[in-house]
Amino acid sequence: MQIQADIARTLESNKVDSLLITNPTNIFYLTGFKGVSPTEREALLILRKPKNILVTAKLYQAEAKKIASPNLEVKIAAERNEYETFIRESFKGVKRLGFESHDLKYLEFQKFKKYAKASKFIPTKNIIENLRITKSQAEIQHITKAQLITQTAFEQIIKIIKVDQTEQEISNKLIQIMKSYEAQGPSFNPIVASGPHSALPHHVTGNRKIKKGDSLLLDFGAKYKNYCADFSRTIFIGPPNTTQQKIYDLVFKSQQTAIKKLTAGVGAKSIHNQALNVFKQEKLENRFIHSLGHGIGLEVHEKPSLSAKSKDKLTPGMVFSIEPGLYFPWGGVRIEDLAVMGTKDAKIIGKSSSFVEIKA
Repeated sequence: MQIQADIARTLESNKVDSLLITNPTNIFYLTGFKGVSPTEREALLILRKPKNILVTAKLYQAEAKKIASPNLEVKIAAERNEYETFIRESFKGVKRLGFESHDLKYLEFQKFKKYAKASKFIPTKNIIENLRITKSQAEIQHITKAQLITQTAFEQIIKIIKVDQTEQEISNKLIQIMKSYEAQGPSFNPIVASGPHSALPHHVTGNRKIKKGDSLLLDFGAKYKNYCADFSRTIFIGPPNTTQQKIYDLVFKSQQTAIKKLTAGVGAKSIHNQALNVFKQEKLENRFIHSLGHGIGLEVHEKPSLSAKSKDKLTPGMVFSIEPGLYFPWGGVRIEDLAVMGTKDAKIIGKSSSFVEIKA
C-alpha cells in the first residue's frame, strides 16, 4: 500500500492496535479497491500489523485479487457465514480496535462487538480523511484533468444556451459534453439554476424555462479516474441590469481578493474573512450565506474547510475551491474555481472567470 508508513504512524498516534475502515471511499484511497458502490457495505478493511486485511464478497473477487500485496491480504468470502468468520479471525489479538465513528452504523457496531469480544472499541473521526487532505502529484493531475474537462464543457454549453430551454435540458447536455471529453460522468448532479432559482446555492435542477433577463448559475463538475471537479459560473441571458452587473463585479472582486491572499501556512478562516470583508464594505455580508470553499478529491466535499470557523491551515498539496456568492430574491451570483496550494502560493486550475452574456 502506497501510504503504509502513514498508516503505521496513524495507528500509533491514535493509540489503537487496529483500525476498522468501513467507508468505501477510504477503502479505495488506501487500497485502490473499488469493486463496491459507495452505498454498499460489502467490503471491510482492517488496518493492523504485520499485514492489512481486506474482506469482501465473492462477487468482487476479480478486482479484489488484483490488489493483494505483501502489505495487504485479500480474503474472499463465498458466503455470509464465511464473511463473518474472516472478520472474527481478523480481529484476533486486537486489544484496542479503532473504528470510523462518523461512518459505522449502529447495527454494524453491535455486530462487530460480537465478533471482537476481546477488543476495546475506540471511536475515531476523520483519521483517513486527514491523510487525504494532502494530494499526491498523481491525484493533482487527475483533479486538474477533471477540472479542465469541466471548463471545456462550459465553453461548449454557453454556445448553445438559449431562451426557453429548461434547466434540465442544459444539465443533460452538460453531462453529455463532459462524457464526450473522457469524463466518467459528473462528480455530482449539475446545478442549473435560472432566475430566482439562482438565489438557492443548492437548487435542485428543474423544468423552469430560461427567460430574458435571468441570471443563470451553473455549478457542475466532471469526474476523471475517480477524482472530482467543481466549477461555478453565473451568466446572464441578455444584458444584465445595473444591479446584476454590480453584484457580479463584487463577487468577482471578492474571489480575486481571496485568491491573492493564498499563501502556504495561512489559516483557511482568514481567507474566508478576506472574501467576506469585500462584501462588508458594501454592507452585503448577510447575503454571503455559505463558506468560501472546501477541499476536493475523491469526493466533492473534503477537508480543508474555508469557513468562518475553520481551524485548518492551507499547506502544500491541498486542492480546494474558492467560491464566494451573493444571493437575493431576484437571484444570485456565484463564481467558483479550484486552487492547488504550492510551497509558497496557490495556482488556479485552468482559466479564470470571465463575464458571459448570452444574446436573447
